[in-house]
Amino acid sequence: MSLSKTLLRMARFGNSVLPKPKKTTSRRAKFKQSLQLDSTFQEQTITGQLSDPAVTVESLLIRDHQLNEVIELLNIHTTGGSHFSFSLTHDVLPTLVDRVLENKSLTEQETASLEEIAEDELTAVEADESEDTTEMESDLPSGRFSFWLKFSKRLADFQPTTLEKWETNGLPSRATITDDLFTREIILGRFSETRIAAPLKPLIDPDFQHTAHLYTDLKGNLRMLLNKEPKVKPKMQIDLIDCPVADQTEIKGKIFTRHAFIQKGTLQLVHRETGEQIPVPIDWVYDNARSADKFGLYRYTYRTVIDWTRLHREHQVLQEGIYDAFVALEYYHRAESTLLRLGRARYITRQLTPETRGQGEATTMHIIPYFTVGHRNLSFEMTEFTNDNYTYLNHMMKFAPLYRLFAEKNTWLVGERPYKAQDNGYHFFKYMRETYPDRPVYYVIDPDSNEYDQVEQLGQALPFKSKEHIYHALMAKKVIGTHHAEYLYPLKSEPFKRKMKADRIFIQHGVLGTKNMDDQYGKFAPAFDTDLFLVSSEREKRLVTQDMGYPEREVRITGLSRFDALLRKDVEVKRQMLIIPTWRSWLQTPLQFFESEYYQQYQTLLSSDRLHKFAAEHQLEIVFCLHPNMQQYTSHFENLPITVIHQGERDVQGLMKESLLLVTDYSSVAFDFSFLNRPVHYFQFDPIRFIGPKGSYLDLEQELPGRISSTLDELFEDLEATAARSFLMAPEYQARAAAFLQPVESSYSEKILQTIVDYKKKRSWIEQIQTAEAANILFRLYRRSRFYFPSMKFAYRLMQRLPVDPKLVVFESGLGKQYSDSPRYIYEELKRRNLDYKVVWVYHKRLYLGDPNAKVIKRLSPAYFYYLATAKFWVNNQNFPHYFRRREETTYIQTWHGTPLKKMLFDLDEIHGRDEGYVDRVTNSINQWSVLLSPSSYASTIFKSAFRYDGPIFESGYPRNDLFFSNNQPKTIETIRTKLQLSDDKKVILYAPTFRDHQSLGKGKFFFDYPFDFDRVAEALGDEYVFLIRTHVLVTKKPSIPAEHRERFIDVTSYPDIQELYLVTDLLITDYSSVFFDFANMNRPMFFYAYDLDLYRDTLRGFYLDYYKDLPGPILETEDAFIEALSNIKRLANDYQSQLDTFREAYCAMEDGLAASRVVDTFFAEDALDVTEQPDGSYSV
Repeated sequence: MSLSKTLLRMARFGNSVLPKPKKTTSRRAKFKQSLQLDSTFQEQTITGQLSDPAVTVESLLIRDHQLNEVIELLNIHTTGGSHFSFSLTHDVLPTLVDRVLENKSLTEQETASLEEIAEDELTAVEADESEDTTEMESDLPSGRFSFWLKFSKRLADFQPTTLEKWETNGLPSRATITDDLFTREIILGRFSETRIAAPLKPLIDPDFQHTAHLYTDLKGNLRMLLNKEPKVKPKMQIDLIDCPVADQTEIKGKIFTRHAFIQKGTLQLVHRETGEQIPVPIDWVYDNARSADKFGLYRYTYRTVIDWTRLHREHQVLQEGIYDAFVALEYYHRAESTLLRLGRARYITRQLTPETRGQGEATTMHIIPYFTVGHRNLSFEMTEFTNDNYTYLNHMMKFAPLYRLFAEKNTWLVGERPYKAQDNGYHFFKYMRETYPDRPVYYVIDPDSNEYDQVEQLGQALPFKSKEHIYHALMAKKVIGTHHAEYLYPLKSEPFKRKMKADRIFIQHGVLGTKNMDDQYGKFAPAFDTDLFLVSSEREKRLVTQDMGYPEREVRITGLSRFDALLRKDVEVKRQMLIIPTWRSWLQTPLQFFESEYYQQYQTLLSSDRLHKFAAEHQLEIVFCLHPNMQQYTSHFENLPITVIHQGERDVQGLMKESLLLVTDYSSVAFDFSFLNRPVHYFQFDPIRFIGPKGSYLDLEQELPGRISSTLDELFEDLEATAARSFLMAPEYQARAAAFLQPVESSYSEKILQTIVDYKKKRSWIEQIQTAEAANILFRLYRRSRFYFPSMKFAYRLMQRLPVDPKLVVFESGLGKQYSDSPRYIYEELKRRNLDYKVVWVYHKRLYLGDPNAKVIKRLSPAYFYYLATAKFWVNNQNFPHYFRRREETTYIQTWHGTPLKKMLFDLDEIHGRDEGYVDRVTNSINQWSVLLSPSSYASTIFKSAFRYDGPIFESGYPRNDLFFSNNQPKTIETIRTKLQLSDDKKVILYAPTFRDHQSLGKGKFFFDYPFDFDRVAEALGDEYVFLIRTHVLVTKKPSIPAEHRERFIDVTSYPDIQELYLVTDLLITDYSSVFFDFANMNRPMFFYAYDLDLYRDTLRGFYLDYYKDLPGPILETEDAFIEALSNIKRLANDYQSQLDTFREAYCAMEDGLAASRVVDTFFAEDALDVTEQPDGSYSV
């Protein structure tokens, strides 16, 4: 056993025997002492106790979805006081039904709007608002109800300090004082101990018509659902996977079912390709004590043992391939059952998961448990050997070092997946056999593959899992594959991988870019290792080095070996439309596939009369080919009037070469097809789910070599446009395709060969630590610990002793959350001039800059501290954290982020919504500025006063406004509208309010409530406008847009650059935000919706301008006035045009499209303007 495994076992043992830290209990949880629920089908009893003996529990209130009182039940406990007891019988059901019928507008999306509810209780109420429910198949009225405990206490029993606090801050939520008696309602739930006589039965009326389910929601509060079942959302975790004997796997863990009590459960091993299910029993134990501690939310422990030999030998049910582990659950008093994936194992559990085997009479099944990429779900990979070959495998693993002394030198293994020989692996192997037949290069392929014969004809084919394969794998010097190198090993087990000594060469199976593949092929992907990564272009190389984390020395531009045959003009082009969608990782079972949008969309497309009419009109044959991972479903499309290709029947490359046009979704075959200069169409109906939260490496709209459609109508429109061009590829897409393929002098295969021969493996121990999963886990723990910032501040002071890099510039915008504002446009001017600066952009997500000299880092990461310590220039539109001290050699260009309307900092009489150290921190940050950019003399005067800043100010205009004067405006507008999915016939309104200082959540974060009724706004605007909403960067909490309005109202807060939004905006609506100074350059109308003007002007902030006289648009102080204005946009725009012209002359005079150029000329250009640098690094301008 390795040292690392020994240490992990010691850590697991220590975790199991050491005492756990005691959980601290909040004051409120201590007050709520105990709760007990008992039930029959006719009655439910709620009993409990509050810990304060001076409290008298009076009643239980049942409230509806809008928190209106429905029923009040008096406390019937015999002793009274802080004890309580309530009886719910089926007699309450008619009252609940009547209330639901009275309130027919009740929907799942409604939210309570009670300003007096404390935030924690409001969160408790809202926690269930978004919780899904299972609708019963009936038209019975349904609704959700909450429970509130009403209690009282004499004022004389309170501490004087409590009464004084109420005098200052007001009473707690839902509390009153009458005749020296304090009365309050609190939500029923989250007791220190909650015991449920499980399973909890629903209430059923005598006629068996209506039912009510009492349950505990996710927050631990008691709820009731009328004529609905609470949605069951169980979660499982794995605590241990072990082998008690050599051919068994034992699994232990926990399951959390919330409010559903398990009646029956089994482990289901589901074969990924065939869908065959193998049931395995599970032992369940209800954890009563832990459930009571967790507010009555049900918790279980489980154990199951899989006897692999019994399944393989006696039942003969095991097949080669992958079995995914599911758990099937049925519950008491629930119509719904669930099938969920078994997963969520900790790092130690994953690392200590042992391999095992199932022994048959003639064969041995080697079983490798593994955890899927991304979701970390448990699966088992089965590899079957003859008993003789399995014995040989173990022998060779033991004596491989000895055999290598006498083995053939420089053996190479080439391949793809074991069943496949038609991609880059085959083309490279074919080239090697035909050009260098004496080299010891072997191809790994399954002898049962349809493509085995074509490999065998070339010679040196290795039958997968044969003795020859086992031998040559362990002797190999290079393993050259299109996927994980392990696909070319006879066994993917960790012990076997450790015996391999070959360099791993990744020649890919397609051009990267469309989908983020970090989890699959990134440098830090736990299941992927390669020593050399081959790509096809400089663009792809930057993607692999900058986004996927590979060092330059491990990435080479060679192209793909299949491009030699692809670009050879030896196939006649047919009138053929090729449709090749890629696979979906979440469709792992036949049931998931048939219920998926994927299946429905392609069934609809392929059976569409419109498609077949288009094909007939243009004499096109339709050929459909599923991805290899979806080939098991090919037969379900054979009933359609198209040609369906099965795995191995045709070479995909041959299909592409003979096809006139291609329809795909996200597949990399689109790049190959585009290299033929033929039209590509993308049908992307599920981009959010497929691309995922990590996003794409590419700007899909700007970089993919074909038109993207999200609906069938759009696809058919694009196909008609292509037909109108005689099926020629548009020049724009030809140029995009060329960016992803770098030509070679000889052949792509020869280029690959020479690159592999010349490659020398170099890997430092530091890099090995960086790519280790354990190291990344430890870093995440360190990053979240209280030691991180003190240690990084200390490191920053040390790093300031390093030399300043005179060519290094650090850019940041919007606290590292935006690629926008003046820093962006200064950087792009710098890039346009090729001034040879090294750039570091601070950004919290993936950002492609198309610049080999640029690097993207995250804010507050270790790299952030390093680059700020060593950069010559800092450029920011807000402040860096106050603890950063600029070095004397560093120039800090503060661009600021707007022309001031509202008063700031030292111009305020009182600062709201900030802690007492705020002013000192900001003052420290201001003292670091070297120079401040200003758009006008008006702004300069205010900056000096508001910031008490006496340093140099450069009146350059705002670089961010250069966009408004660009010659590329029409193209940029088209791109933006496409990104936002705005139809051409819609005008755009942008609502961009500022934050309110008094709506603080603490720590510099604020909440915001929409000051209008969505129904009224929609009615006033009609169908002519789309309403975009962009809240301030400091606003982190706001209501959701109602579901019924999400097509007309779009939240664009996350859109990276508001300047681009201005370009597509026909009307700006704001309040006190400075956005209108920039938007004035567009010479388009503005409305000012100042619904809280008196509060904001007289209490919170105040203004530098006369709000009523100087603003270039109507001021709307009520919702009625706002709605009225939306109905008269054209008239009001005309009425205020002259005022807008005057405003632009006064405040936008310096904006001419050259502001960024002036900044670069002054600070960065080789022939910079004649400015004087002061000793502190600032400039006298």
